[in-house]
Amino acid sequence: MLSLSLSISPPRPGLITRGVMGRNMDGEDFTLVDLFSGCGGLSLGLETVGFKPVLANELHQDPASTYIHNLIPQTPDIMRIGPIQKQLSNSRLDKWLSEIDYDVDCVAGGPPCQGFSMAGRGNPDDPRNQLFREYLRVVGKIIPKTVIFENVPGFQNRYGLELRKRLHTYLEKKGYEVCSGVLTASDYGVPQLRNRFFALGIRKDVIQGEEVLLPDPTHDQKMKVSEITCEQVIGDLDTYQDRGGYGSGTIHGDWQYLTKAKGPFQREMRTISGRGTKGTTWNTKIPNHTPTVARRMQEILAGKSRIDFLGTELETAKLSQRALSRDKVPNITIVSIPDDYIHYNEKLPRTLSVRECARLQTFPDHFHFLGKRTSGGLRRRTEVPQYTQVGNAIPPRLARSIGEQITSLLGM
Repeated sequence: MLSLSLSISPPRPGLITRGVMGRNMDGEDFTLVDLFSGCGGLSLGLETVGFKPVLANELHQDPASTYIHNLIPQTPDIMRIGPIQKQLSNSRLDKWLSEIDYDVDCVAGGPPCQGFSMAGRGNPDDPRNQLFREYLRVVGKIIPKTVIFENVPGFQNRYGLELRKRLHTYLEKKGYEVCSGVLTASDYGVPQLRNRFFALGIRKDVIQGEEVLLPDPTHDQKMKVSEITCEQVIGDLDTYQDRGGYGSGTIHGDWQYLTKAKGPFQREMRTISGRGTKGTTWNTKIPNHTPTVARRMQEILAGKSRIDFLGTELETAKLSQRALSRDKVPNITIVSIPDDYIHYNEKLPRTLSVRECARLQTFPDHFHFLGKRTSGGLRRRTEVPQYTQVGNAIPPRLARSIGEQITSLLGM
């Protein structure tokens, strides 16, 4: 793993860079088992407050490759790729536990949530819903000091399954104090409207009677407006007109900044990749839009909607495309489909790059995404391209706040 140094000054709230680490009472990093890890948003946020992955599991190769590349390049064997039922079976967990000489500090993860999501049709019999049980099985096998569970808000009560109650009951029987609730990502400095269900569990022998609570918000409305409007978040990346317009940018490989970072958010995202014009990032390619598509998006930026295009050459089957506002906090949720949102630049109307979506999720610019940029049609059922990796991730800033709460509860 990349070397991580202590800082003598406390980090600015929400900072997502390496170099600020917490330590346990023995002076070691906190140990983390990351389940359903995706590309690593949760681990990245937790890493900034002192957690070090010692075991991870992800079903798909592409997000696992991104995780390895960014978080465990020197210890890739920590990542077990494939179904959790096989890769972290009871026998394999028994073997792993017999080989370690420490008490695991945290097991964290968010089982795939499509079956619980209110955004789609949902399905109570979706086989992915059963992965919730796998998460509990692994927790019950390891019995870590702390537990983090994340999912969509619909997890609490969809289909009348009382899953929240089942989660609490299971963890309490295993000896944990538990709290849970829905957090709004923008309250923690994430520039989007994204609500997620979180549950925290702390082993009773560790917390010694203290109350377990979810973290308090770090950003009030005044801070949001002053720091995370759309232009403050992605404005420095909008240099495509000087690079050839549509189709420019990189999928993999360096892309040099043409502007300096402005404001606290941009400077934070570019702390490692470079705040000046000599810095570089990846994943910046924008689509090569046709004239018709570009014109439609320009009309949407001017205030028109899908209904206005019926019966014209601009008519589209797309159900929703929303224009971003330059000077407002994005009232959106980044998802896996890249053409849901339109950049505010009226001179070059376009959808967002992977890097811009990653900024809205609070991934810093030195975090590089691997695999295909995007995929379409039926391939979306089996492939996990870069846009999907970003959209499925837990925002690192939000994960950091969760991690800070855990370490404060542990008194570390």
